[in-house]
Amino acid sequence: MRLPFWVLRWMHKQKLSRSKMRGGRLHGWFGDRILAKELWLPTRNSLARAWLVGFPITIIPFLPGQTIFAIIGALVVRGNLLLCIALQFLSTPLTAPVHLPACYFVGQVMRGTPPKEVWREISRGSKHLLTGDAVTSLYLGAVALGFLIGLAGYAVLHQTWRDKPKRATRPPVETGTNPPL
Repeated sequence: MRLPFWVLRWMHKQKLSRSKMRGGRLHGWFGDRILAKELWLPTRNSLARAWLVGFPITIIPFLPGQTIFAIIGALVVRGNLLLCIALQFLSTPLTAPVHLPACYFVGQVMRGTPPKEVWREISRGSKHLLTGDAVTSLYLGAVALGFLIGLAGYAVLHQTWRDKPKRATRPPVETGTNPPL
């Protein structure tokens, strides 16, 4: 898959192309790893690794600097940087009413509370979710869900995404003239 031309031009103007980054500050900090094609071009392996690293970081609630942690994780595993950064926008105040109760539910069930009782507790109200016991369940559930959904997304991306086959190079065209001996 190739990025649209306008995206490539915008990245080049922002000095995010490989030629502009060579010798720059980021290249000095991270070395040649920052110039690896896997970080910038969406391939099956780089997208799957980005999901595997980026989603668990996304789902952990109230984590300051999620994008920085996601970038570091993408650099370590050579995952797609753009997907890792985009995944961090799933953790917003708009998605909190869905993902925070889900994390709390999984955390409480993992700690041994029956699911019916946890469901009743969540549907009654969320004032008690800021207590120390509830925060422990929230983070435990977030780690478990992040790990499971990260692995599931990795497997789905790996099985469904198909990279374009590499083009075969053509043999040189015969012009009919033989080179001099």
